Amino acid sequence: MKTNLRLIGGQKIESPNNIHTRPTTMMVREAIFNILGNKVENSNWLDLFSGTGAISCEAYNHGAKKIVAVEKNKENSKICFRNLLSLQNSGSRKNDFQVICKDVLSWVKSNKERKNLSNFNNFDKIKFDFIYMDPPYRAGYYELVLKQIFNCDFMRKESIVICEHSLDLEFKNNDLWEIHDVRTYGQSRLTFLIQIQHTRTSSVLIPGTNK
Repeated sequence: MKTNLRLIGGQKIESPNNIHTRPTTMMVREAIFNILGNKVENSNWLDLFSGTGAISCEAYNHGAKKIVAVEKNKENSKICFRNLLSLQNSGSRKNDFQVICKDVLSWVKSNKERKNLSNFNNFDKIKFDFIYMDPPYRAGYYELVLKQIFNCDFMRKESIVICEHSLDLEFKNNDLWEIHDVRTYGQSRLTFLIQIQHTRTSSVLIPGTNK
């Protein structure tokens, strides 16, 4: 088991030594939370394809109020939970985060209309401010999952969906979402998406963009 993955503050977290896990790099994590700034504080965060939970842990450390991580690999989901439990004051905040071991597409489909939800501190009433998704780059999940997300009712009108993806993947605007910002870091790219009906007010959501 590797333990050389570090959070922004320097804390080590678990990361397995296998080909099925590709943790988000420190450079990308720092960029995400610098871009979002204090918007993360007291937010509700959904981490899809969470792996061992580096992004969930960063969201927690930056003040997120509720965190849900979805990861289908059983070993990785257990590590994700342990990593969250290793954070400061997490023992008293166990009810503020949940790790769900399930296929992301199946989970989103089953929860888009708030049906068959687990009991998670009124989770059926939670709307997520930020949804982060980092699936295997070549697995073809992006469009399938995004269509489900943007047709669900667990987003706020101002919610931001953040996709980490390879450089050769380009998103296009459609009748569900609009590209709000795109950033490139090494071999990874971040695309920030917002609901299409909020074009006029989107410029205030992410500081430092050109829109």
